[in-house]
Amino acid sequence: MYELAARLDGCDAFRQREVAPALAQAVRLQVRATMVLLEPLKQPEVSLYWTARLADDSDFSPEDPLALDYLAQQVGLWLFPTLTTRTSRAQYYAVVLYGLHLVERTIEKHALPADDNTRTQLFEQWERFWALALMESLGGALGRGNPDTIRGVRGLKRAWSPGDAPLRLDFPLISRQSELGALGAYLNSLRDIGLVIAGTLRPSPAARAILEAFWDEPDASARSSRYEAYALTALDPTLKKRVIDRKYTGLTLAAVGERSRLSCLVGRQRTVQQTRLYDTLFTRARDPITLPCSELIRRAAKDQVTDPEQVLANALAGTWGSVEATLREHLVLALTFGRAFREILTCFNAAYGAATDNGWMASRRLLVGAAFPPVAHDTLRKACSELLDSPLAARLKQLPVHGAAFLSLVAQLRDAPRDQALVHLLSYHLRVQQERGHGGSWLREDGDKVVVVRTSYTGHLANVGFPPLKIPIVRSLLIDMGRCS
Repeated sequence: MYELAARLDGCDAFRQREVAPALAQAVRLQVRATMVLLEPLKQPEVSLYWTARLADDSDFSPEDPLALDYLAQQVGLWLFPTLTTRTSRAQYYAVVLYGLHLVERTIEKHALPADDNTRTQLFEQWERFWALALMESLGGALGRGNPDTIRGVRGLKRAWSPGDAPLRLDFPLISRQSELGALGAYLNSLRDIGLVIAGTLRPSPAARAILEAFWDEPDASARSSRYEAYALTALDPTLKKRVIDRKYTGLTLAAVGERSRLSCLVGRQRTVQQTRLYDTLFTRARDPITLPCSELIRRAAKDQVTDPEQVLANALAGTWGSVEATLREHLVLALTFGRAFREILTCFNAAYGAATDNGWMASRRLLVGAAFPPVAHDTLRKACSELLDSPLAARLKQLPVHGAAFLSLVAQLRDAPRDQALVHLLSYHLRVQQERGHGGSWLREDGDKVVVVRTSYTGHLANVGFPPLKIPIVRSLLIDMGRCS
């Protein structure tokens, strides 16, 4: 048995089992049995690195030390109450609806239990069938940036293979299917807009026209019933082998994918179906903000203005026409919150980065200089003041978590001198972590020093941008619906 002895002189982080800081120190390992001596690297930051796979499917976001991403989602929700950060494709609404329709048909035909568990399992069969059809129609060419990239693309790539052999239907499409699959992403929105009956997994009567035109307009083709029959075979509980043939009564799996892929509304010029979806999501929206705000985004896109901050600023300046009072209040809140978001997170990241670069421990004075240089401090105070002056700022207090504490921080940062601003920022960060049940602060105050406790945060390495506030989501939906390019 080899006995390893490790010596890292004066390295607190190693004693806390943090590997990364240890690698930045001179490390000497002696393997007693063989007397092999490993000399320290002269430039470990050049020679050592790690990789992480990119999140093709989604819902991955960097850690949020100040709960600002959560707050940004709420502000975006006030602009578009029925949309979420994951409802970015119009055809996905139809895909989920149609899957739930097939589920009801399967339950009725086979006398299955009419409960949510059965419905969910059957829907996931539809989702895998649809995903395989998409991949078949593309010949396996579903790379990054493809307009037909779906939720669960990695699992799909592992399951699909070229050729004529049947394809398995029991493969894992996505690890946390109930949360991150199509149903998990779109169900709440479908319920909110009235296409799925509230509290259920059953399409409402309002979804009928969209369902009838899923494959094509009812009067345009007599083949829709054959496509539906093909799809129903994927849900058939009597099948002993969970596989799907690539041909069915003259249809191919590729043809199914071509007619139902995410880009089909634009690619097949499905103008009537586009209008149905647009009217449902925007024209008949149940709130007074969604439609006029989406129209501003459409006009901005026409003028090639896509940056969320610029869209909001130009809209308030009257670039695309007068803005009604209620909408104006929401736009002002969104713009001022976004700017405060950027400045506050930039300060935290600068403090964290300075402490990290200084050997995982730094003086308060060093961190104050890094996080709140005079010009940046003035910009921060201005952003905080403008947010507090916005008509709807108090609405943040009504949020179940973080909102009231965040507004208190904004008021403190508006008025505090530079050295106190750091105290308030770290205090708020600690409160956020405690409210989440995540324990203590990532930056622990120790007398006149600040110590990095959590060393895995990498968000400080990138510039902080203005939060999207669902503006790119809405623009994507409008493109799918033929309303902008």
